[in-house]
Amino acid sequence: MTWVALGLFAGLVLGTYDFLTKLALRDRGVLEVVLLTSVLGALLWLPLLLVPPAASPALQPWGLYPAPLGWREQALVLPKSLMMVATWVLSYYAVKALPLSISAGVRASGPLWTAAGAIVLLGEQLTWWQWLGLAVSMLSYALFSRIGGKEGIRFHRDGWVLCMLAATLLSSANALYDKHILAGLRLDLAAVQAWSALQRSLIALALLPWVWPRLSLRGLFTRHWAVPAIALAYVAAEYLYLAAVQTEGAMISVISVLRRTNLVMVFGLGALFLRERFIAQKSLAIAGVLAGIVLTLWN
Repeated sequence: MTWVALGLFAGLVLGTYDFLTKLALRDRGVLEVVLLTSVLGALLWLPLLLVPPAASPALQPWGLYPAPLGWREQALVLPKSLMMVATWVLSYYAVKALPLSISAGVRASGPLWTAAGAIVLLGEQLTWWQWLGLAVSMLSYALFSRIGGKEGIRFHRDGWVLCMLAATLLSSANALYDKHILAGLRLDLAAVQAWSALQRSLIALALLPWVWPRLSLRGLFTRHWAVPAIALAYVAAEYLYLAAVQTEGAMISVISVLRRTNLVMVFGLGALFLRERFIAQKSLAIAGVLAGIVLTLWN
């Protein structure tokens, strides 16, 4: 599968993850959801971390055998884990407070920051079509800002919007760092995912003093099924995304745009199940995002 297809699939799974996050945050606190999903994500990888080396030939072709990492490699993965936990805390607060389509619209500005970093720091070169695609995407995100104004959200001074913007900048920095450690330093793909998940769970446990008074596991896999579903969806989205990043010739600036297909999933699920407002105007913004993606892929 090409890195373009992997990036697109990662975006669709990420859209499902965003929707599940909104559902989970209806009944649970932000820090509680961050803690539980981080620990559950680590538990999904833990059996593979315990697989004996003799089983590696069967798992390696699927990218599911995490190679052992030394202290130096663990230290290289740690900044990624710290950025991801910080991103989740900031973005979850925004998702809880804002309409899902608006929070996702703000998050969709990520390709602009990732592309800027990729050009400046990684020396990536975009074609004129890709520049045009980024420009169309940015105009579409500006339209989301105007729609947000109709819902009483002032993008330039709303604290929750600023939280999502900060999360977006952190996510873009993390994307560039992913490219560095996977494509530049050639760290093992499965090892980065598995050990980062374990590190994130340990970092999230630092939130326990603030979460403990209201932490409850009752109904976690029944009434609050969205919480474990978040962990599963994120592991799947990360697996596809990092596989795309590691592919020879992959451009992180383009992959970041492809991942924004999550906006289509968010919009569709939000319109169907959350009864969000201004569907017609948001449809136009979505069409702009899709046009930007098509132009970005045009050679």
